[in-house]
Amino acid sequence: MDDDRATDEPIGDGSPTAARVLGAVATLAALGGILLAIRLDPTFSWTTDALSDLGVRGRSAPAFNGGLVLGGLAGLGYAAGLWGRGHADMPVRLRAIVFALAMVSMAGIGVFDLTRPLHGPAAVGFYLLVTVVFGIDGTVRRNVTTGRIALAFVPVHVAVWASFLAGFLPVTGLALPELPGALMLAAWVWLVGPLPVIRAGSVDSESATDEH
Repeated sequence: MDDDRATDEPIGDGSPTAARVLGAVATLAALGGILLAIRLDPTFSWTTDALSDLGVRGRSAPAFNGGLVLGGLAGLGYAAGLWGRGHADMPVRLRAIVFALAMVSMAGIGVFDLTRPLHGPAAVGFYLLVTVVFGIDGTVRRNVTTGRIALAFVPVHVAVWASFLAGFLPVTGLALPELPGALMLAAWVWLVGPLPVIRAGSVDSESATDEH
C-alpha cells in the first residue's frame, strides 16, 4: 500500500506549511506547559506523582492545563494537514481522524483536571489513540524508514505501560510512564511522521519501494 505523496516523492512548495507550524505549536505548547509547570511546582516528584497532579496545584495548574488545551487545539490544525495528504486513501484518512481524536483527548486532560470524572477517560484515550496513530502510520508507510520507526513506537509504548502495570518500574506515580508517549508523539510530529515539521532530506526524500 502506498502512503500519500510524502513517501512517493520529495515534498515540494505546495506542502501544507500552516499545518506544520500548527504541529510545532501543538507539541511545544504541550511539552512547554509541562516543563513550566514542573518548574513552578517544587513539590513535584517524577517517582510518586502523575503529570496530571500538576493540573490541580495552584502554581502549576494554569501552565499545565493551558499548555494541553492550546496544544490540543493547534493539533487539530495539524490533523487537517494530515487529512489533506490522504488523496482519498482510507487508511491515511483514518490516521488523520485518530490523530484528531488524540488531540481532543489531550485538550480534555487540560479542560477536565484530575478532580473531574472525565479526566481519566481523556488521559487513557490520549495514550491509546497516539499508539493507534503510530500503528496506522507505520503500517501505511512500512516501505520507508520513518514509517518503520513509527511502527516501532507501538511495542515500545506498550512495553513502557506493561512494565509499569507489572511493577517492574521503580516508581509509584504515572509521570515517568507518561513521558515516553509524549516524547514519541513529539518525535513523530517533528521528524518521523508523514508531515514532519523539520523537513530533513532523510525524511522528505525517501522513495517508496512498494509501487503497487
